[in-house]
Amino acid sequence: MSAPSVSRDFTQAVFDYLEERGFPPSAVVAHVGLDPRQRLVGGRVPLPFYEQLFDAGEALTGDRYFGLNMGARPWPRSWGLVSHLAVAAPDAMTAVSALMDYSELQLSFLRFRLRELEEGHVCVELQHDGVQQLKRHVVEHLLANIVTLATTQIGYDVPDLRIELAHGDAENAAHLARVLNAEVAVNCSAYRFESSRAFAEQQSRFGEEDLYRVTEQLARERLMTLRGEDRFLNKVRETVLQQLPGGLPKVEDVARSLDTSARTLQRRLQERNLRYQQVLDEVRSELAVQLIRDHSLTLNDLADYLGFNDQSALQHAFRRWQGMSPGQYRKEIVRQAGYSNSGISPQAKPS
Repeated sequence: MSAPSVSRDFTQAVFDYLEERGFPPSAVVAHVGLDPRQRLVGGRVPLPFYEQLFDAGEALTGDRYFGLNMGARPWPRSWGLVSHLAVAAPDAMTAVSALMDYSELQLSFLRFRLRELEEGHVCVELQHDGVQQLKRHVVEHLLANIVTLATTQIGYDVPDLRIELAHGDAENAAHLARVLNAEVAVNCSAYRFESSRAFAEQQSRFGEEDLYRVTEQLARERLMTLRGEDRFLNKVRETVLQQLPGGLPKVEDVARSLDTSARTLQRRLQERNLRYQQVLDEVRSELAVQLIRDHSLTLNDLADYLGFNDQSALQHAFRRWQGMSPGQYRKEIVRQAGYSNSGISPQAKPS
């Protein structure tokens, strides 16, 4: 995709919420100042238009906490297949993995990364490379919506919930703390959720592994279709993949293979809300998940193939990507698939 975009599901949810408040779509679009035919073209809208919808929501309703209050309402349809995956997931960690792996279907500009913290806590961080700053309504809606879906729709407890905001609006932070019963901090380095490890260890009340596998396959196909619409990005990813066995490819090496300059390559990636390092990281992450299933490969083999200096660097990166060590990931594949080490199911997901 050439620019940050939002899915039809997320966009339509704003219209539906405002219509419940007495403002029909025609009034909302008129307030934004766009022709109705300009929205939902191809099922997605540019991020700036989506942000304008929240500004219109605040202006029309007079609700200073418009995005936050909308997010605190259960809107599972906003997340489309991602919400179905979260509900069908057998446990909380798998649900978080679904959010990390497939949020791009709904919000092309946003990524989620899981980290383990000291003192038995886990953290999910929102990353938005290429978007200099997320609008307050948009990010507060996301934060409130994710917590609300986890607690009210799926039934997870989120003990010791702490939310960190990159913006400094103390009044909104206080309202968010009341609505979500959480500790909220402002002026932090990033937007994050933090909870005790007990959250990640919970089993789902509604988990259904067969449904999860079928839904994940559909989500994976849609994600590949979405990415396949951008031929340039696909060429960059393929080139990185081809050069990776010979060592970590530099941007200059990839650009040379594509008959362009490093500066032009970086500019065209920036137009797509991406950095070269991010593309490299995503390719290595996806390849690592494929290679880890081959038990004939040692961790040292994986480290060499993926361009890491040593096994410890691979361990650190894999934890950042998947929230667990490579060894734990292999064990989870075997446990969930119910197969022996020589017959691992390709559909298995880590819990």
